[in-house]
Amino acid sequence: MERKPYYITVQVGMQNAEIRNSKGESSYDFEINATEDEAALLKDLMVEADNTDRIGYFHSHFFANVIDTADRDHMIYDRLLNEIYLTIYDLGSDQTKKDIEEMGILERLKEVKPSHNPTDPNLLQ
Repeated sequence: MERKPYYITVQVGMQNAEIRNSKGESSYDFEINATEDEAALLKDLMVEADNTDRIGYFHSHFFANVIDTADRDHMIYDRLLNEIYLTIYDLGSDQTKKDIEEMGILERLKEVKPSHNPTDPNLLQ
């Protein structure tokens, strides 16, 4: 498949995150070069992060005293964010790679296994 540029906006809560295949007039955070499948995978990760964030909010506000899932929800969300940023870095333009390197988060992202499977025994380690 052919790689083409996509423009990524990452926002808090991921609910407003988006992937566009044209710059348009909106601002964007990162530019990547990806196949349609890679862009779709990144979009799926963003949707999953948004859903996990919503579930975490629900658990922490309504079931905090009943079940202890809020911490697990937050860990899953953090790992999804790691996977999103690593994917953006891997597919990123030279400028995107430079921007992420300058954020000072790259080494930390690489230290954390980007598994968001709640049955992963390493999740809580």
